[in-house]
Amino acid sequence: MPPLAIPAELYERSLGGSGRWAVVLLNDEHHSMDYVIWALLKTFPELSSTEATLIMMEAHNTGKGVVTLCDRDQAVQYRDSLRILQLGCEIESGW
Repeated sequence: MPPLAIPAELYERSLGGSGRWAVVLLNDEHHSMDYVIWALLKTFPELSSTEATLIMMEAHNTGKGVVTLCDRDQAVQYRDSLRILQLGCEIESGW
């Protein structure tokens, strides 16, 4: 019987991470939901309005919403761009 295939994401995590970083949007109590969606779309033009809305709602409901996974340098740029737009954002390693 052939061995079970392990999904790539689980395999990478079991090895201690893949070098990918998560850009994490923090809940925002100061700006409107529309503003947060606009800021996400401005910073991440590849997102659809629906995706931006879902990310905003995840952050609103749970305190954090993962926007994207990328290398560290790109994650830092995204984080800084969101902070310029006055949104809380952090990056997390090991994704």
